[in-house]
Amino acid sequence: MLNYEITPSPLAHQWHITLSFTRESAQTLEFSLPNWVPGSYLIRDFSRYITALSSTCNDAPAELVQLDKNTWQAAAQAGEWRIDYTIYAFDLSVRGSFLNTERGFFDGACLFLKVKGSEQQPHRLRLSGLPAHWRTATAMPQTAPDVFQTASYAEFIDHPFELGRIEFLDFTAVGIPHRIALSGYYPAFDRARLTADIKKICETELAMFLPAPAPFAEYLFMLHVGDDLYGGLEHTASTALLADRHSLPSENMQEADDAYTQLLGLFSHEYFHAWNVKSIKPAAFAPYDLDRENYTEQLWAFEGITSYYDDLFLARSRTISPEAYLKLLAQTLTRVQRGKGRLKQTLAQSSLTAWNKFYKQDENSPNAIVSYYQKGALAALCLDLLIRQKSNGRHSLDTVMQQHYRDWLATRRGIPEQQWQVRCQAITGLDLNDFFQTALYSTRDLPLAETLATAGVRLTWHALPRSHNGGLTNDETAVQPATDLGARFKQNPNHALLTHVFNGGSAENAGLSPQDKIIAVNGYACTDLAAQFGRLKNGERAQIHFFRSGVLLNTVITAQTAEADTALLEITGRDLLERWLFGE
Repeated sequence: MLNYEITPSPLAHQWHITLSFTRESAQTLEFSLPNWVPGSYLIRDFSRYITALSSTCNDAPAELVQLDKNTWQAAAQAGEWRIDYTIYAFDLSVRGSFLNTERGFFDGACLFLKVKGSEQQPHRLRLSGLPAHWRTATAMPQTAPDVFQTASYAEFIDHPFELGRIEFLDFTAVGIPHRIALSGYYPAFDRARLTADIKKICETELAMFLPAPAPFAEYLFMLHVGDDLYGGLEHTASTALLADRHSLPSENMQEADDAYTQLLGLFSHEYFHAWNVKSIKPAAFAPYDLDRENYTEQLWAFEGITSYYDDLFLARSRTISPEAYLKLLAQTLTRVQRGKGRLKQTLAQSSLTAWNKFYKQDENSPNAIVSYYQKGALAALCLDLLIRQKSNGRHSLDTVMQQHYRDWLATRRGIPEQQWQVRCQAITGLDLNDFFQTALYSTRDLPLAETLATAGVRLTWHALPRSHNGGLTNDETAVQPATDLGARFKQNPNHALLTHVFNGGSAENAGLSPQDKIIAVNGYACTDLAAQFGRLKNGERAQIHFFRSGVLLNTVITAQTAEADTALLEITGRDLLERWLFGE
């Protein structure tokens, strides 16, 4: 048994941790802290937050030798070991640890040392010294007040904790207890609406895999709300979520607004991960090696397919309308189409290089990479509709996911590289090689218009202002083709700061670069660059004054017509659409 005791020091934002265990034989002791957390594919070097570390054996000091950035070793000695260490905690995210006088949160991967050779022993955690009014939310099995235990280290770090002022909202879905642990400061909102909508989403996702058992006996959503927050990280029986406080449903809300819809999608996405990546997973993750990168070409299948289903389940559960779903889909289509990186990086490459490209984006990323989340979702959409069409409705992507999950229940093994596609074809009995070659291993555009047409939806592309993010066909189709700056920027009161410059656009052709501060357009102060540039006609030239590295420069920019990269969708067959969304 490995025993961990954690004590908070909120004023200093520090966790004090004691790890104790008995070593019966005189073997070299080696222990380490993970370098990354499952579900977030970036080396985060959690050991950098350790501010103190010491050890004793049989109450006598034991010297530690650091082998590398996250690994330590002690001389071979049997007896009662104790390791004391302190971790600085001020990371307001779902993948780290945070502590102040109002709240505590931690993901075990960034806090708990792993003892080499003892990973399969029981691990026990005791919380001590918590403020009297704090409450605790976690899915880790509890054995006594403030005492929790798992059967292994992998389980131990798969249960994050939320501590502090917490409101609990409970419901049951398909006979399984669910709980929302809500923390932070938030205005009055419709608790019944939130609980009912999340319940419908959970029941819809659970129903997809029935009669196979769920991968959890109960489930916990830990939702912390604050100012301009967003994020989520999946775990087998819980998820940690961050959201803006104003995304909670107001008490008089009718149709879900954009902020609430985004919140529902976050719940839906992380919940589906309990099946897709926490259960079904790449062989490269079975087991995770948290000391180094774990490479796979399959993130498109585990994040992309999850991103396809997250919004689809909102429609399937009828928490949003079919029209609202198509609006979300049009926005995803537009985001992917506007990225030049889709012409340079394949989905397989995007998955493999997540560690050093997707999670380390810079000002050139829109020109160089494609998102395995967003384009992966569109590939999943095409695959779903293609399977439905080729099988005359006998199969769908649901069929494939159900069989993948049954296979995982039977073997508990990950899927080897390129075998997801092989298994998909075996499950459906269809030849999908050409589709997979195009979707995963080429930069050719996906057959989106053709496949959506089979679901009663017409896709057309329009040259609309960049402020238009895509949507349903309506009067906006009459808008004249807009000009496009070819850049992203942050508008400030007296200048516009360029953040990204797109290949081949007006800004790049004028010699503008990221971090340029545009202060004037045709001699007038740059107080609204979008409006000022938007008034230019195609081919019209404008004088631009800007600061670069503190030096005033100027250039002439020629307005170019926006590309036809804004997606508008139109329902052409309501019966086909509802058959796709609802199985009707």
